[in-house]
Amino acid sequence: MSINRNNFNPDNVVMADFLTGDLPRNQADGVITEVIQGSAIMRLAKEVPMTKPIEEFTYMTGVGAYWIGEGQRIETSKPTMVKAEMVAKKLAVIVPITNEALNHTVSNFFELMRPQIVEAFHMKLDQAVFVGSDSPWNTSILEVAQNSGNVVPSTGNKYTDINNAMELIEAEDGEPNGIATVRSQLASYRGTRTEDGMPIFTPATDGVTATVLGLPLVTVPKTSFDGQALDIVADWDGVRFGILDDVSFKILDQGSLQTVTGEDGMPINLGEMDMQAIRVTMSIGTLITDEDAFAVVTP
Repeated sequence: MSINRNNFNPDNVVMADFLTGDLPRNQADGVITEVIQGSAIMRLAKEVPMTKPIEEFTYMTGVGAYWIGEGQRIETSKPTMVKAEMVAKKLAVIVPITNEALNHTVSNFFELMRPQIVEAFHMKLDQAVFVGSDSPWNTSILEVAQNSGNVVPSTGNKYTDINNAMELIEAEDGEPNGIATVRSQLASYRGTRTEDGMPIFTPATDGVTATVLGLPLVTVPKTSFDGQALDIVADWDGVRFGILDDVSFKILDQGSLQTVTGEDGMPINLGEMDMQAIRVTMSIGTLITDEDAFAVVTP
């Protein structure tokens, strides 16, 4: 039976009676909001609306302004129209659940499951966009930085490394406006000083994002960079994302979960273990619009 938001109250209906459908509006909004807040790429990139699976964008370049004297003919700009496509891909999360969990009301069930669903969503998205791990898209930020020659081998000094990465972006008239790195790098940032002995790192306080050399610093768990200790400096206006459609779900009671293993390291068989699972899906699109906007510091 599919959920119809118009004729049921999620506070009064148990999950066992609704095994597939769209998440209730407040729960779907909560998942989307928390995914955006938890995903480093979504915090850094620019969100754009998506109304169809392939969203076309048109950019205008080459528009100029001119000084003119009295009586002079005004020159005409010759802009170039650049078209690009952002393709939405369906991202799915599968979380094992007990049979008893289906006795919860729809509202309570998704309140309990939301943290696991949200974490799995934003980790998988960050892995794909940052480093191309198991990505449905044909490129990643790491790949475009490598193709552009914007790779900085670490010197062991964060001040030098970040400054060198910023220089590569600025050489193409880009404006670095943020850094993404793994949390294990924070100690190096805290311990680095300028030649004048001033710290380059300002910790986050009262909701203000931490900064390095004046640039906002966003940290991610090492799994989001697929285990790589990278620092990504960028003009983050060069990447965009969009969310298409609502968040949907389906309760599964048969088969093996190839991506979820038990204590023995083997895929969980739902029937053998008398368990069920919830599969939650949402469609997300990303698009890199400026391949010179990224520089990566590598170990």
